[in-house]
Amino acid sequence: MLGLLASPAILMTVIWLGALLAVAVGPIDYPGQPSAAVVTLVAFGLAIFLLFYQGGKLAFDRWFARRKASPPLSARTLNNITSAASLFGIVGIALMALDRTLLSGVSNNSYAELLRCAPELVDAVAIKRTPLLYGGYAMFSFGFVSLVLFLLKGEEIRGWAAALAQLSIVCPVGYALLYSGRMPILFILVLVAMAMLVRLAQGRTLLPRGHHLLLKTGIVVALFAVYSSAIWTTRQSFCIRMSPLITELQQEKDRRDTVVAAPGPATAAPVETPPPKPSEIISAAQLNQRVADAQALPPPAASASSTEAVLAMMLEAWNVKPRGYVTAALESSHLSAHEAMIGLSTYFYLTHGVRTVDIVWKARDKFTLHWGVYEVGVLSPLLRVFFPASDHVPAMEAEQRAALVYGFFPSAWAAAFIDFGLVGAVIYVAIWGAVAGWSAAGSRHSSLMTPPLLLVFVLASILLSPVQGPLGMANSALVLISMLATGLMLDLAKLRAQAPEDAGRL
Repeated sequence: MLGLLASPAILMTVIWLGALLAVAVGPIDYPGQPSAAVVTLVAFGLAIFLLFYQGGKLAFDRWFARRKASPPLSARTLNNITSAASLFGIVGIALMALDRTLLSGVSNNSYAELLRCAPELVDAVAIKRTPLLYGGYAMFSFGFVSLVLFLLKGEEIRGWAAALAQLSIVCPVGYALLYSGRMPILFILVLVAMAMLVRLAQGRTLLPRGHHLLLKTGIVVALFAVYSSAIWTTRQSFCIRMSPLITELQQEKDRRDTVVAAPGPATAAPVETPPPKPSEIISAAQLNQRVADAQALPPPAASASSTEAVLAMMLEAWNVKPRGYVTAALESSHLSAHEAMIGLSTYFYLTHGVRTVDIVWKARDKFTLHWGVYEVGVLSPLLRVFFPASDHVPAMEAEQRAALVYGFFPSAWAAAFIDFGLVGAVIYVAIWGAVAGWSAAGSRHSSLMTPPLLLVFVLASILLSPVQGPLGMANSALVLISMLATGLMLDLAKLRAQAPEDAGRL
């Protein structure tokens, strides 16, 4: 039964019916949601995805499935490429960690947490970035791929290759710790679950036998649950404690922006003033000291109703409220305010993308095309660093603030529209559906490795589509590129090995 969910068409339909139902009757009351506009847009998006899904399946059946069967890939080649991908990923995350923790000049934990509290301060602090960081970004995503490849072909991957592939879990975990996030770990767990579905659909066991994988997976899931709860609690405490410093930094940033945009003496138009000098931007050392000073101050006095106050503040900021049965459970003390805060915040985290679709559609005239900068997380910092004169990122953020969606998850449908507009979004979803159909057919009717790797990625993107688009989850665009590169290397190696055999038959 679970194997049916390995069909992208079935999974997409189930996920979005479930998302709409979760918003309609879940523990958080989203006023007026899902609206008629949301239901219509979701139905339209599903129709496009499913139509091109069938087209992708037909394309594979016509151009690939009719090729004569080829011998399986040699275990040596599979092990070598898996080891190479693992080493690439592990070295990549090590380079990122070296840059962020030792070479950046900033206390990474405090800096990352500060940006989680106030992401608009990303340009307010001057930190050092070395080529190691960019090299690490180009490599770390191969760790995701090696782990997925091991789960798909674990019966054939042995020895050091198997050990390195499992050790590659440090790539998403390290990425999450460096940036004080949760999504990289959630993303790899979803990829692992989707690899299991693909194995079931192929008539194999849930996980490769040996290696104690079921026990290891359970431990990782349990640790993630603990980490997710802990990071939410510590982040709330840190943000409250740093709120005076965040206000100061924001005011300093606003003053610099005002100076840059100030009109000249003889004209009413803004003067083209160069960006702030490094001396005008807070240095990493200054930030470290100011954070340390703020942490040295006595923490705010806790009161018996502090958790209730935080919960009320959060719900007011989100413009939602708990449903009656949640309020009744709180009033009867069957549910503590702390438990409610964690549960409702997590629920909001995973479901509010449906409401974002409605907000974006109503404000659709306020958005311009961004060509992937909105979704592909690595593009924004590259623009900031290498094209400091470009106003693309600030303009994009200003549009989101004007539409009241800045900092909220967009879901796949809103993300596609924000990046590519209405026509571009249709093309984007069509490509997504076609790749889904092609990879699903290829996983069933061929021994190629690119289709199952792509299918795992597509299924993961569908499962997370109520939150983000296929290219917007924890730098998933880099993971997709790494999966394509690894799959093509395996398939090309297989074709090269097959060529002498074909020549010998002639």
